[in-house]
Amino acid sequence: MNEALQQWAKVFAALGNPERLSVVSYLLANRRGNCTEIAEAVRLSTPALSYHLRLLEEAGLIVRERRGRRRCVRIGPELRKVLRPAVLDALRKEGRWSTK
Repeated sequence: MNEALQQWAKVFAALGNPERLSVVSYLLANRRGNCTEIAEAVRLSTPALSYHLRLLEEAGLIVRERRGRRRCVRIGPELRKVLRPAVLDALRKEGRWSTK
């Protein structure tokens, strides 16, 4: 299988999981978050969140960055290339519900 198809497979596998979609939805609604905030919002343990973040990062859908002592996570530009605006908006709205 060529490299491009392998990358597409990673993207679709990453988006095909409810927990990872919850993380993406949260990040779309909140622009960024640290691991503690995200884990609480999507109701995942820290180790489980770490696993899901790694898969999302490998697929190029999120970006991790340091902000002082904190490691923050935000949506990467690849996600906007992959999903249509209507899907992004629907996920963003869903992410707002998960924070209440």
